[in-house]
Amino acid sequence: MPDKRITVTVHATDELNRARFVRRLRELPEVRVVREDGDVSLVLMSTDDAPAAAELRRLSLALERRVVLVAEVLGELELMAVAEYGVRSVLWLRSLTAGRLLRAVHAAAGCCPRAPLVTALV
Repeated sequence: MPDKRITVTVHATDELNRARFVRRLRELPEVRVVREDGDVSLVLMSTDDAPAAAELRRLSLALERRVVLVAEVLGELELMAVAEYGVRSVLWLRSLTAGRLLRAVHAAAGCCPRAPLVTALV
């Protein structure tokens, strides 16, 4: 029987945070975490995280890349740049829930109607 779960690749500059987030994703039955070439790329970005911003830029250049950004803080200019990069969803780390994360992954994978940019503001 083929695996119907959405594959997610997690990108982070801090390996410990990446491992924590991977563990959190593995609790979601609809998601399968892979090291490379997932259906969705999830980028973890902390405050003033230039390497994560560069990774986000690199991923945005890849054709058909579906990116979800989990950020600590984004200013208005950064948020506009993120929209230009083609990020499908932005989630704030401080208010992240399993439900919001799952909806963002589904939206990025194309399981939901495409919105210009889905942002969890609460």
